[in-house]
Amino acid sequence: MEWKPSRVLQLFGSIIAIAFTTGSLVHAQVQLKYRYEPGQTRYYELKQTLGTVSHVSDREITNHIAQHLQIATTVNEVEKDGSAVLAKSIVRVQMEATQPGSDEPMTYDSASGNEATGPFGMIANTLSSLVKKQILITVSEQGDIRKVDIPQELLQQFSGNGPGLTGLNTPEGVEKMLSQGSVIFPDKTLNVGDQWTRNMSTELPFGKMNSTIVFTYAGRTKDGLDRINATTKISLEPKPGSPFQVQMKASDGEGVYLFDTRRGCILASGLKQTMNLELSAIGQKLEQTVTTDISMRLVNPNQTAQGPK
Repeated sequence: MEWKPSRVLQLFGSIIAIAFTTGSLVHAQVQLKYRYEPGQTRYYELKQTLGTVSHVSDREITNHIAQHLQIATTVNEVEKDGSAVLAKSIVRVQMEATQPGSDEPMTYDSASGNEATGPFGMIANTLSSLVKKQILITVSEQGDIRKVDIPQELLQQFSGNGPGLTGLNTPEGVEKMLSQGSVIFPDKTLNVGDQWTRNMSTELPFGKMNSTIVFTYAGRTKDGLDRINATTKISLEPKPGSPFQVQMKASDGEGVYLFDTRRGCILASGLKQTMNLELSAIGQKLEQTVTTDISMRLVNPNQTAQGPK
C-alpha cells in the first residue's frame, strides 16, 4: 500500500471533521469502559509524522520523518474485574524521512526484508526488531496499563546503551508507543464538560520532557460515538552537564478521540502538537519548530478477526 506523510495530516483532518460534523451532541451521563472478549483480535493503523523547521544563519531548513505501524491486539484472557491480558504485536513498519542533499526521501518497509542503513537505519531497524514479537499487556477496563511482559530477547536488546531510537529502546518506551492513540478513562460517570488529566515524562539526552494532557468529555454524537477532546502542554527540564541546552519557548496541542461504546474501543483518534524550541551549544543558538501529528484508526471495524486490508 503506497502512502505518504501527507496522508497522516489528511487522516487527522478527517477525524477532526467527523467530530465537528456529526451533528448535535447528546448531553447524557456515561461511564466509558473498554470491553474485551477472549480470542478477539483488532487491527489498528498508527501513523506519526514529525516535522522540523530550523533557522540557521538566516537559512530555513525543513525535515520530516514519518512512520506507519500496523498493530494487532489479541485478547488472551479476561479477568473477573473486567481487566484483560492483551497480546500486542507490530505487523508491519513503513517509514519515510528526508535525505540531506537529495529531493528523494529515504524509505523503509519491514515487509521488503531489507535493512536500512545510516542514522535512519538505527530508527527503522529498532522498530523492525519489534515486528511480529508479542508483548503481553495487562490493562484495566479504564485502559490503565498494570503490567507489561516483554520477551527475553527484546529485554536483552533494551539495554538503553546501544544504537536505536531514543526513548524506544527501553520497555517503557515500547509501552508508550503501543499505548499511543488510547485514553485512560476515569472510573466514574461522566457528564459533558467533565475533565481529567494524564501526566507523562520522557528522559532525553538533554533532559526530561514532561507532558500534560487534559481530556474533556464532549458528549455523544448522533452516530453513537463518544467524543473526547484533548489539549496538551509540554515542558522541559534541562539535564545538568549536558553539552547542549534546549529551552521550550512555547508549546500547544489539541486532539480528538472517538470512542465506540458498542465495541468498547477507540474507533479513531488524532493529536497534533507544536513546540517552539531554542537550542544552544558552543556559543551558538538555533531556533526550531517541531510539529508532531499522531493518528490512529481501527482497521475494518466490522471484521476484526482478520488482518488489515
